[in-house]
Amino acid sequence: MKMLITIAWRNIWRSPGRSFVVIGSIVVGIWALIFMLGFMNGFMISYINGAIQHEISHIQIHHPQFKDDYQIDLILPNQKAILEDIQDDERIRAFSARSLTNGMIASPRKAQGVRIYGILPEMEKRVTHHDSLVSEGTYFASDLKNPIVIGKDLGEELKVKIRGKVVLTFQDEKHNLVSGAFRVAGFLDTTSPMINKSTAYILKDDLNRIAGLGSGVHEIALFLENPETEEVVMLKLQSNYPKVLVESWRSIAPELELFLSMTDSFLWVLILIIMIALIFGIINTMLMSVLERFRELGMLMAVGMNRVRVFAMIVLETIFLSLVGGPLGILIGWLTMKWLGKSGMDLSNYSEGLREFGYSSILYPFIETSTYWTVALVVVFTALAGALYPAYKAIKLNPTEALHTV
Repeated sequence: MKMLITIAWRNIWRSPGRSFVVIGSIVVGIWALIFMLGFMNGFMISYINGAIQHEISHIQIHHPQFKDDYQIDLILPNQKAILEDIQDDERIRAFSARSLTNGMIASPRKAQGVRIYGILPEMEKRVTHHDSLVSEGTYFASDLKNPIVIGKDLGEELKVKIRGKVVLTFQDEKHNLVSGAFRVAGFLDTTSPMINKSTAYILKDDLNRIAGLGSGVHEIALFLENPETEEVVMLKLQSNYPKVLVESWRSIAPELELFLSMTDSFLWVLILIIMIALIFGIINTMLMSVLERFRELGMLMAVGMNRVRVFAMIVLETIFLSLVGGPLGILIGWLTMKWLGKSGMDLSNYSEGLREFGYSSILYPFIETSTYWTVALVVVFTALAGALYPAYKAIKLNPTEALHTV
């Protein structure tokens, strides 16, 4: 066996040009695979993290019937006890208590439907970080009476500017229509189309005063230190407060879960496509090598090398090529991910289109360490699969005919 390994290793360097073509194709194939996996993971992480961080958070708590029709009188029960419990939980990084209703927003130019959040800015900015996404104006830091912060796209639709006047109309706790005049304090520019186009943020005290809600809230949003503790925190809250609705981001936005599963499926399809292309490249090169060595292989079989050893020799040659090209491709792919993971990929030229679908214009490709091991195993499997047909052709040789081949 040792002699067979030595012969196979020497054979691949007898024609360095051909060997480097195979090695190069393996390197490029693996690098392309890692880059595409990182690119798609970056898109997925950007989309889901953007939705969690700036819009829905990890966990939300509501009155059990509130989300059916968003009735403003369905106040969250036991809110004081829940808030005290949350505040003492070290697994929760930040939380925000909000009032929430649907209504209309009107400017002198236009009116449209809008979701209205009554917030406590100091609590809210630790959960959603909206204060860092203000493109113009301030995040409730002005001296305006009844300030309001809206999405940039909504501001353009209403044709209002900073300090411009808008009127919010919604139902109070007795289901009577009430209105309030507000001054625009700032515009938000986020990756969420919902926030940019149809969401308004006002102070919780202003919304509760106009609607007659007292100190009540409709929603408590939780942002966790570690997303992996999500199930534990939810079970604790559901056990302690059975009369409230506790939901994770997966239940609140099932489209994110669907997007995650679809992306995983697409990544496996991508791996399959690249590996099939790599297999055909290996088969083509190794088959050419076998055909050029008809006479040599015939001589080896004529002097006593059995067909199993010839088969194993061709397979070993292919494996050696993959063992040279595979680690090199993985190393280059890892360095690429390391660099792009820090500097990011600037997609500003496509920012308008990306914002429509909730993506950031700066993409940070990412691959988990386990994925590199998966790629390494796939490369070895691909090399084995690519070696089978050329090795089969080699053992089908007739030694007598091969020796007479010119």
